[in-house]
Amino acid sequence: MLSVAMLSRKLRYFIAVAEDEHFGRAALRLGIAQPALSRQVRLLEAELGFALFERLPRGVRLTRAGQVMLAEMKEVEQRLQSGIGRARQAAAGRHGILRLGLIESAAWHGLVPDALRAYRQATPEADVTLSTMAHAPLLAALRRNEVDAAILYNPLGVADLVSICLARIPIVLALPEDCPLLALPELHLRDLKGYPLVGFQRAASPRLFDDLSAALSAAGFAPGFNADPVNEAEMLALVGMGSGLGLANAMQAWRPPHGVRFAPVRDLNVTQALHVLHRQGDRSPLLGGFLEVLRARAEQAAAEQAG
Repeated sequence: MLSVAMLSRKLRYFIAVAEDEHFGRAALRLGIAQPALSRQVRLLEAELGFALFERLPRGVRLTRAGQVMLAEMKEVEQRLQSGIGRARQAAAGRHGILRLGLIESAAWHGLVPDALRAYRQATPEADVTLSTMAHAPLLAALRRNEVDAAILYNPLGVADLVSICLARIPIVLALPEDCPLLALPELHLRDLKGYPLVGFQRAASPRLFDDLSAALSAAGFAPGFNADPVNEAEMLALVGMGSGLGLANAMQAWRPPHGVRFAPVRDLNVTQALHVLHRQGDRSPLLGGFLEVLRARAEQAAAEQAG
């Protein structure tokens, strides 16, 4: 059985001779000796079991079988070269489908969308699919090989995965747009006393829930909240309805719900760690290329923030 390289070479030889109708001119164009070219064509005819050319006193002419062969082989050579090129791009991490799963708020502004834009510009041949999910379903999808990487906050129980911390996103105060606290030049935790707080269920983000409870307790707040919606979207809806104040990821400020404003709290030192996770042993060049861009963008953002 011919190797891909041998088949590709013999096809080029056959096509060149067929187009020039002359071994000497074809050999000159191909940059090989005429006897070597004639031998390769005879070997190809012997392997096929039929003649491709009629040998004339001056040059050659395609047989009927050769005419059919030329029409078909031109298409085969084009597809072969295209396939080799696409395979080479895939091996270099420049072709294929990269499946990303992420927490929705991470894609609204900043690091992740910036990295995705840079990756698409650097690797236009690659297709990227995005799936937004909550924390637990996202990790389950990654373990089931339904996504190639997961981007989420404060991952827990992920010793079986590779987890890379990209950034720390501050927690800010969410207020109804008519709240008197918005008139203050800056906010501190003590300013929140007397206002009801809208929380969220601990299962939605255990680490954040515990960090916020500890910070509020240290500031003299009784632990607990006056409501426990299942996610930040529901919490912010309650804030907009006037049910109380909320503590939310700063990324929410880029898609504020109607009637909700956001403000930093100077002495609230709680953040959410944004991580990218992938399966151990995943050597996909496509994934590797994206992680390289993502880490570079994270380092750049950290440097800009520090500066």
